[in-house]
Amino acid sequence: MKRRILLALVLLLLFASVGISASYTGTVSAKQQQLHDNHNAETDHEALSSSGSCGLERWSVKTGTDTDVGLINLQSTTPTTIASLAALPMPSNLPSNNRIQPTETTVFQLHDTLTEYKLESDSDYHLILDDGSGNTMIVEIPDPACVGSSSPLLPGIQKARSEFDARYTVTSSFQTANVPVTVTGVGFFDFLHGQTGVAPNGIELHAVLDVQFGNGGTPTPTATSVPTPTPTGTPPTSNLIQNGGFETSGSWIYAGQNYPVRTTAKAHSGNYSLQVGTTSGQQGDSIASQMVTIPSSTTSASLSFYYWPGTNDSSQYAWQEADIINSSGQVIQQLFRKTTNDRAWIQLTFDLSKYAGQTIGIQFLDHENSNGYSYYAYMYVDNVALTVH
Repeated sequence: MKRRILLALVLLLLFASVGISASYTGTVSAKQQQLHDNHNAETDHEALSSSGSCGLERWSVKTGTDTDVGLINLQSTTPTTIASLAALPMPSNLPSNNRIQPTETTVFQLHDTLTEYKLESDSDYHLILDDGSGNTMIVEIPDPACVGSSSPLLPGIQKARSEFDARYTVTSSFQTANVPVTVTGVGFFDFLHGQTGVAPNGIELHAVLDVQFGNGGTPTPTATSVPTPTPTGTPPTSNLIQNGGFETSGSWIYAGQNYPVRTTAKAHSGNYSLQVGTTSGQQGDSIASQMVTIPSSTTSASLSFYYWPGTNDSSQYAWQEADIINSSGQVIQQLFRKTTNDRAWIQLTFDLSKYAGQTIGIQFLDHENSNGYSYYAYMYVDNVALTVH
């Protein structure tokens, strides 16, 4: 009898042990699967952006994948001011997938000073604009990798991001710019959470679709009448650059180890552009320049051009560059120096009004030390203009 009782107790303990083991195995397996799923979700989220994580709050509205994006008239731009936008009433509710009309269905354009910029944790470029009268406002350029392919804003976002990258190298710390800009973008109300430069009502341009540096861009119309100027011998508006479209030979001076060449391979307009740098075997500089004299009576001077960069090299050995030089060929202002492979036409504008009364040169330079390897860096340049008033 005692043996039977002992045997029963042993069997009972054995069954209990098997049950606990199965339960533990199932729990561990479920937890491992959950961790695996979470890891995949995090990996998929990170893969959206080439420079970090993408955003969450009102992200579809910020990037143009919301249900109301079709209400935006991308063919119309409304000139405005920071003060006007900051005076708009703050909405009581900010819907996650719908737009607040008409502000968030309007493309606005601002002419102000870019004071600071940085890369945000959601991969946006955070730009602070100042109107010089105490009003500031944030405008933001998303990372195109964080924008859905169906978004009608994507081409403009890609263009704006390339324009900014051509001018600045953005990091996660604020950097100072203090340059005049013309910014075009869609109106957007953001949540207030202590952002640097934020307007009192949280109004922004998000997403930015175009950035022009200097005093270029389309001026905001005003009701003020302008008197007819008295002729002074200098036309009210004139372009000082000769053959800026490179449709003919001449006007430009070539230098360096590899001379620039006129080409029909790429052209922003017309049939020709200028290729500065080569696609293989370059060792040193390729330079094109043109000297101009800006009249002393000039009140404003704006340089604009398009360039199309390509490279497979690093900035240690290769770069594309534009400069202002003096009559001795010395660089007195570097307009930009980048090593980029955008392979798209990018327009840049620069205010050269401070050179009134001086003779200066506009110089385009491409540098590459391929050292016998298959590295290259080059750029096409087109539609160069120096407009003076």
